[in-house]
Amino acid sequence: MANNGRSILVVGLGRFVSAVATTLDAMGQDVLAVDRDAELVNRWSSQIPTVQADMTDVLALEQLNASDFNTAIVAIGDSVEASVITTGNLLDAGISDIWAKSVSKEHARILQRIGARHIINAETDAGKRVGHLVSGNYLDYIEIEGAHTVVKIHTPPHVVGYSIEDAKVHERYGITVVGIKSPGKEFQYGSKELVMHRNDELIIMGKEDQIDKFIQG
Repeated sequence: MANNGRSILVVGLGRFVSAVATTLDAMGQDVLAVDRDAELVNRWSSQIPTVQADMTDVLALEQLNASDFNTAIVAIGDSVEASVITTGNLLDAGISDIWAKSVSKEHARILQRIGARHIINAETDAGKRVGHLVSGNYLDYIEIEGAHTVVKIHTPPHVVGYSIEDAKVHERYGITVVGIKSPGKEFQYGSKELVMHRNDELIIMGKEDQIDKFIQG
């Protein structure tokens, strides 16, 4: 997938967020992963760009030019205090699109109050799924057994105004439009005469490379 210009700062290199970071990196996103644990940084440095730093320290943020990043993922699981301080520091640096991992309802509530836009419940959100959502191409992502996935996306510009049949969605891309949800209307199953409009949400199924090809047109 081509880089869409989004730069993502990942704080914390536990198993969960490592899956997020490697997924984003594999998708061509500009990712930098940061952890204060040198051992973790060394372990992941051959797979993704990594830096050792303590992001509760404002000076460390400035040295990393944290304000240059569009998006940040805060996944510090061993200290609620460090998680909250880091999230606050990143918000102060001007990053508004923050995804923060919570370890409890109370932790989630604090993160929401200080301005984290997305709360990740690590017990229920798979790292790979979150990686795809953070990338911005999918509104939702469900991995099913085998090579196929089901995703929710906005109608790609190149098929706006076309019916599923006229756009030859399956013939050209190998994907299936399961259904369409138009603003203010009921969900409709993907019959071939259904027209795809600009603000519609499409539920589509296919292999990941096929889906990405359909999105890019």
